[in-house]
Amino acid sequence: MADIRRISQFYTDLAEQVLDEYEELSYIRRSDISIVYLESDHEKKSKEKIVLGQCEKIQDKYKWGIPCDFTITLFNPNLAGLSTDQLKMVLFHELL
Repeated sequence: MADIRRISQFYTDLAEQVLDEYEELSYIRRSDISIVYLESDHEKKSKEKIVLGQCEKIQDKYKWGIPCDFTITLFNPNLAGLSTDQLKMVLFHELL
């Protein structure tokens, strides 16, 4: 089954809260870094370990079609049952 990713307003809003709460992420606000937050209904694993989130740098050759510097994808099936605070910690980790 294909991994279809969608832009997520929920994760975008949560990431904004994380960026406001943690001084160690302030460099992101001060820079011209643009991030798009995505969600996937795909269960992702790497070396048999569950992957909660994934940050990817967009290569220059793809920026014509993906107008951002990074994407952060959160894999919804792997996040089931996590609280809002736990989701914030996943986003914090990916933003680092």
